[in-house]
Amino acid sequence: MKFTIAQILQLYEAEAHKHGLEGTSTIQDMRTRRLEVRALFGYLRDGLKVLEIGCGNGYVAEAVVRAFAVDLDALDFSADMVRLARSRSLDGARGRIQFRQQDVLTLDVVEAYDVIFSERCIQNLETWDDQKRALGSISAALKPSGRYIMLESFWTGLDNLNAARAEVDLQAIPESWHNRFLVEPDTRSFMASQGCECVEQNCFLSGYYFGSRVLLPAMMPPGREVTSRSILNDFFVALPPSGDFCPIKILVFQRADQ
Repeated sequence: MKFTIAQILQLYEAEAHKHGLEGTSTIQDMRTRRLEVRALFGYLRDGLKVLEIGCGNGYVAEAVVRAFAVDLDALDFSADMVRLARSRSLDGARGRIQFRQQDVLTLDVVEAYDVIFSERCIQNLETWDDQKRALGSISAALKPSGRYIMLESFWTGLDNLNAARAEVDLQAIPESWHNRFLVEPDTRSFMASQGCECVEQNCFLSGYYFGSRVLLPAMMPPGREVTSRSILNDFFVALPPSGDFCPIKILVFQRADQ
């Protein structure tokens, strides 16, 4: 087993103490974070009943209810993260949030939500069997014609990114120790077995990652540190999302209209 849930919990407790309410919690590249939020906004509108799986410190949840008049349930299995999320000031928010400590593997609701989204959460489960269990519960929680916005990491994009890096003699970027990236065909097939068809693939980070993880290190002078803080990334972040060069992407699954 690559990692344990206890190790994941320890990691996110440390993230809670280190980053507090900041958007850098769980991902330090704020350009990536902002692009994630913008991409998620494209699937939301006023009046929806929404569930967020793995809300962390509530950074995205707050952004959602400030932008949309939605009814949002936001879950996370880290008590420290939920405590932080509940401390957010939501004065002036257009929607409402209920933060709750809960493991996605214990989710047990049926046909309750118009939209469910996860943001790099399912990839932190220990095994593919656990991931399938979570995805099955998410599928069941969708209303007929409801949509699951699956913002997670997949091997396809990482393999393509590393192939591009190899062509300019850069070392491969490994899968993070605390992640179990998903195999896209297996994910699509399993979700289809749960009555959810994949209706869209959104590689919204592909241009930025190609720029910041291939072009930037390839053009840097030897020995110069490459970081996400480089001002050159202000250009790369505006590149169109061509191709599939980032492990993080969105797959949109729609439940059958029963």
